[in-house]
Amino acid sequence: MKVLYGIQCTGNGHITRSIDMINELRKYVHVDVLTSGSHSEVKLPFDVKFKQKGLSYFFGKNGSIDVLRTIRDNNPLRFLQEIKEVPTHLYDMVISDFEPVTAWSAKRNWVYSVALSNQAALLDADVPKPNIISPISQLIINNFCPANKHYGLFYQKLNSKLYYPPVRDVIKKLKPTDGSHYVVYLPFYSTEKILKHLQTFENTQWLVFSKHATQSYSNGNVHVEPIDEHKFLLALENCKGVMCSAGFGTTSEALFLRKKLLVIPMKSQYEQQCNAHNLGLLGVPVISSLKKKFHSVLADWIASDEKPMVEIKDENNKLVRTILEDYVANDILKNVP
Repeated sequence: MKVLYGIQCTGNGHITRSIDMINELRKYVHVDVLTSGSHSEVKLPFDVKFKQKGLSYFFGKNGSIDVLRTIRDNNPLRFLQEIKEVPTHLYDMVISDFEPVTAWSAKRNWVYSVALSNQAALLDADVPKPNIISPISQLIINNFCPANKHYGLFYQKLNSKLYYPPVRDVIKKLKPTDGSHYVVYLPFYSTEKILKHLQTFENTQWLVFSKHATQSYSNGNVHVEPIDEHKFLLALENCKGVMCSAGFGTTSEALFLRKKLLVIPMKSQYEQQCNAHNLGLLGVPVISSLKKKFHSVLADWIASDEKPMVEIKDENNKLVRTILEDYVANDILKNVP
């Protein structure tokens, strides 16, 4: 059996969780990998057969998406050509972690396809949604990656169609301790803006990982690092808490490690707004932006020792086996007269 696994490379979360899912799949079937997008820092530890541009958004520096660059760098005609060129017809199944080229190519070639992502969970009626949502964002999430079967990844097991976030082996091997520093990862803010706010809390040590930094440096009580996976994991293992975006990858890993957590969702980004809403229901402090009016919330969070009591279980093997068993059942049903 041959599987084509599509990974969205906007940010790092899709890549990090796909690594262990692909390794688990390869215990049973042949897997080739396709990536689209080009602004992630985590490298895949195996060969990528197809590299496409696809469709993705770009981070801004003031809490939101860089709309002009996103419009400029996405080419619909190129995207349609990629859909035609990717040979999904040579595969038995396509699995897409919110990767649109593989998803639409599979639909075009009548190949059985699977959506495996946090975004797939947002299509589930049991997953709570914020009251104020963008109709355009909801339209995109509903149609960006069509699939025959959806496997939603979520913080809680609300029903049998939802699964806990895939936990990386490197995360499982960490031995977390409560150190003295806080890890900060807010890729859609400029380093200067982050520094301006964090330096207000003079007695707190901050370790900021920035997409916009090119070298390590310290400024008062804030140390800044370019994105480096090894350094990030070490900092995560030994930190007192994590302040980050409401992206699914980092928040899931922080919860798994039982770290104190505070999130700032990206503005007008549907997935992050939904994640922030659900994390808030689980007791995680949420602020809508990095502004002075929220400093009191940050101060209370720093002073508190309260951690969210969310248990994330390792379901990697169970999820992979379910996907393969569902494919077999679907294949049998196709041949029933």
